[in-house]
Amino acid sequence: MEDLSTKTAIIYDHGTFVSIAERLGKDFGRVLYYSECKSAFPQKKLTLPGYGLQNVERINNFWDYVPEADVFVFPDVMDGDIQVHLRDLGKQVFGSFKGEDMELNRQGMKEYMKELNLPVGHYEVVKGIDALRKYCKAHKNIWVKIDTYRGDFETLQAKNYAYIELKLDEIERELGAVKNEVEFICEDDLDNKVEMGYDGYCIDGKFPTQTLQGIEVKDLGYVGVMRPYNKLPEPVKHFNDVIVPTMKQYGYRNFFSTEVRIGKDKVGYMTDACCRTGSPPNELYQNMFTNFSQIVWEGAHGRCIDPIPQSKVGVEVLVHCSWAEKNWLPIQFPEKYYDNLKFRNVCVIEGQHYIVPQYVGLPEIGAIVATGETLDEALAEVEEIADSVRGYYVDVPLNAIDKAKEEIEKFKNLGYNLFE
Repeated sequence: MEDLSTKTAIIYDHGTFVSIAERLGKDFGRVLYYSECKSAFPQKKLTLPGYGLQNVERINNFWDYVPEADVFVFPDVMDGDIQVHLRDLGKQVFGSFKGEDMELNRQGMKEYMKELNLPVGHYEVVKGIDALRKYCKAHKNIWVKIDTYRGDFETLQAKNYAYIELKLDEIERELGAVKNEVEFICEDDLDNKVEMGYDGYCIDGKFPTQTLQGIEVKDLGYVGVMRPYNKLPEPVKHFNDVIVPTMKQYGYRNFFSTEVRIGKDKVGYMTDACCRTGSPPNELYQNMFTNFSQIVWEGAHGRCIDPIPQSKVGVEVLVHCSWAEKNWLPIQFPEKYYDNLKFRNVCVIEGQHYIVPQYVGLPEIGAIVATGETLDEALAEVEEIADSVRGYYVDVPLNAIDKAKEEIEKFKNLGYNLFE
């Protein structure tokens, strides 16, 4: 393996994946962290994610440092054009490149899956908030999504119109003059199906022979188990097999997750592709994969190596604080647990960790992760750490694990045993 202590890595991010810079800092000789901080009216706070962290240098002018880097890491989407340009310059890049379109262009991805003869659930596209209101009045239990602009709103469930009316009012206010120009994707709920998926990485169409398979509880947490790739549920593998030529064409070299809904008929409906380091479970990868940095380095060079797991089972629970969306948050914890804590938009000022306010309408400020040989062992550690984290209005939703266990039982009823 390459001696990474002699190498320089630049992470190009938007604040969500600061912890990846910290993790790479354990192995690389130099780690530079950049997130966008420029505008006509710049704000000091935008220059602070990554500032003051151990083994991480915050930079504010990305292109000034390009000649110094041995590898470029893009954990998020929206920067495929920059990645392609760096690749054209002969640089080594770990990123999704224009493969990010598989996530950002949901409408296009659904049409593409139809072309590939993959199952696609019923959905309709409606243009404008007025049309969306009408659709929600006529249909119950649907999922409303949007292409590209997750900052306008995240995926939401419309059980009925009364359930979602006030949220639609908020969306209408936020969209303003373009409220009837935006297209909304309205998907039928896939009843009596459970969500499985692939959680790992893909390098030029190649997948590792070992991977983490898990259950995500939306916006709350994740439970994962290390398994041989060939033991993944067939519907999950089938999607990956079909999409391989596309990944090769994009030159995709990044982490990759899928959400596949499976019922008793064993047909897999891939509802959303995550063409970045998903959150969860990337925070868990950082501890679970002892060779995390080598995976990134080798992947950037087009080589897909297997992860070396620290343990068999991993648990991740997200840390919430809605107050931190608009306000600075001092976050306190015992130093001995810091490797288990993965914060977003974090900086250190005079020895104190702060979450920098980055309002996007989401309460997540980070995650707690733990690994073990059994689920109970990993869960006990997460609970212990959760009890020690302090911050104004900070909440750790440990009930996510109970919900994950319920999904594990549903898997068993379909003939899939996650822990076999």
